[in-house]
Amino acid sequence: VQGFADQVKNAGKASPEGEGNWAKSSLEDLVQYNDGFRSNLIGTPEQIAERILKLKDAGADLILLGFLHFQEEVEFFGKRVIPLVREREAARDRELVAAE
Repeated sequence: VQGFADQVKNAGKASPEGEGNWAKSSLEDLVQYNDGFRSNLIGTPEQIAERILKLKDAGADLILLGFLHFQEEVEFFGKRVIPLVREREAARDRELVAAE
């Protein structure tokens, strides 16, 4: 978070007034308080996939996520977490069919 704050303030130096819109912002102003952590979707890809499946089992059909390093983390999520969720969901479905 501190790195983000430093970059925001550094970018503001290029503005006409030399400080930009967020130069006097606190860390709390720059980052939403729960920024994706309330859902507890932090950990290894395997841990996150399991938590997503538990949320789905509880009735969730939409999960809103926040990423601090957006590009890198979205790509990682798409390559490492989503395939695990799909694989584990398919495995559970196969187990249910086999049990019938």
